[in-house]
Parts: sequence; structure tokens; C-alpha cells
Amino acid sequence: MRRNIIIIGAGRVGRRVAEQLSEEQNMVTIVELDSQKCEQVSAKVSHVIEGDATDPDILERTDLVAADVFAALTNDPDVNLAACEMAHETAPDTRTVLRISRDGQEDYGYRRFVDSIVYPAAAGAADAVDRITRE
Repeated sequence: MRRNIIIIGAGRVGRRVAEQLSEEQNMVTIVELDSQKCEQVSAKVSHVIEGDATDPDILERTDLVAADVFAALTNDPDVNLAACEMAHETAPDTRTVLRISRDGQEDYGYRRFVDSIVYPAAAGAADAVDRITRE
């Protein structure tokens, strides 16, 4: 199934996620502040918007109501929280994914506007444990 996905942030996590989802033939829109990062990802995704995802005018350009998933994947959990809240208010049926960056922020997932949490450090640790303990 082809999905319409909006990703906030084209850093290490956001760029890789966007590239993988694009390879699977999904429609991927990236919102990124840094013009160099926008250039790096532009050839690999459907649409790139340079700007601040917490700016309502920028968020409006994403066509959020048509999105299946809105993933705030910057390394700033405050930006991610604000973006997810705005996304939920604009398009309550769009699933939101929030990236956190340190232990203790898992409680952000209990907010009504966050559907899923991504914690790269915990995912990396779980993957390392799995590979270390394989026989």
C-alpha cells in the first residue's frame, strides 16, 4: 500500500527513514530548516519544503490532511512535540510519530496527540543486544 508520509527533519534519522520509505514507493514529503540537508534529500523524496515545521504556514504547505503519517524526527523533542500537536489539531486522523532523544521522555507518548514514539538510542541498544546474544 502506497502511503503519503510527512517527515519533519532531514538529519541522520529523518533522511534515512525518508529514503527507505521512498524506495518502497511511498509519497514522502520532508520539512527541513537547513538548505543543505534539503538539497541532499531532494533527489530521493517526492517533495521537500525548506522551513520550520512549527510555523503554521509551512505546515499548511505539506497538505497534512491528505497524509497518512506525520513523523517528527528532528533531534529536538520540543520541536517534535509542537509539530505533532499542530499536526493532530489540523488532521486528527493522521497518525503521528514522535522522536525523543533521551531517557525519561517516553512519557511524551501519553499525550493525546502522539500515536507512537521513536527513540533511536533504545532501538540501537536493542539491536546491539540482539546481535551480541545471537548464537
